Amino acid sequence: MLRDVAREAGVSPAIASRVLNVDPTVRVREETRQRVQAVAKEMGYVPHSVARSLRGARTGAIGLVMHELESPINVDVLAGAQSRCAQAGYVTLLAEAEQLAEDHSQLSAFLARGRLDGVILHSGYGHEDRLVEAISRSVPAVLVNSDDGRAVPTVRVDDAAAAALATEHLLELGHREIAFLAGPKGSQTSDRRESGYRDALTRHGCAGSARVMHAGWSADSGVAAVQKLRHAATLPTALVVANAVTASGVLSALRDAPVAVPDEISVVTIHDSWFLAHLAVALTAVRLPLQDLGAAAATLLIDTIDGRGPVQDVFITEPAPELMLRNSTGRPRDRTRDPLIDQA
Repeated sequence: MLRDVAREAGVSPAIASRVLNVDPTVRVREETRQRVQAVAKEMGYVPHSVARSLRGARTGAIGLVMHELESPINVDVLAGAQSRCAQAGYVTLLAEAEQLAEDHSQLSAFLARGRLDGVILHSGYGHEDRLVEAISRSVPAVLVNSDDGRAVPTVRVDDAAAAALATEHLLELGHREIAFLAGPKGSQTSDRRESGYRDALTRHGCAGSARVMHAGWSADSGVAAVQKLRHAATLPTALVVANAVTASGVLSALRDAPVAVPDEISVVTIHDSWFLAHLAVALTAVRLPLQDLGAAAATLLIDTIDGRGPVQDVFITEPAPELMLRNSTGRPRDRTRDPLIDQA
């Protein structure tokens, strides 16, 4: 198998082996290194040099590197991953991606030799290239919510279908002026959801009305987005918000404007969580199988550690995204008076 990888990548088996086993003394161009890793992934070849060296002396620990640990959305991903790890006899060590990216000493300590058998890295937020490189060169790794073609295996849900479902719901209610409040620029997760939103508009002949604003993944960024909308020349009748935490800020800002939801503007978000039913206006949301996502990532990593192959990316389509209908969406408002513009 190694010879096949070497032949496809155009290098010798010795070079392929040293690249795939992360030999720090091997001297090859970065493009060659990436080509060898990509071919190995495509062919399902996993050297597991780290796993083999630890097979007789594992730590029994798996690292979970998550973004924004305070987010209630990420709790479901964590729960799924931790449950699956526990079933397989692993304990989990939790770290925040932002801290590791900013503090090299923390990253080095987290990846200290012999501390972890593997790492699950919550990706798709943008700006984690350095983390992916450092982690995947040290231990077996799996990415959650990434699809950028890296050699590291990944697990993700159908973000595009979720956003399309949210948009279709609004279109069926009669909305045609639907804006999409995206996540940060450069986020793969947000980009996939935007594509689903645009696809749904296109299917209904509304591609020309697409309108995208970028925010962060926090409630404060949702508040800031509504403040920008107040100064717009025209306003949408409905919003699809890429993240439920952001949407909670949107609802708060609309309440303070004040703008009635859903009488004057409808709001639907992606991801469902326990707190959405308890907001001032219970928020309509699209549920994604986040616990399944975490569990699948853990299963893929454990299989990698154990040398089971071939290792393949996992795209979760079942269960499909599900619309959780609550009180924040309704038919389009009367456009004869626009309260946001009146008060801007």
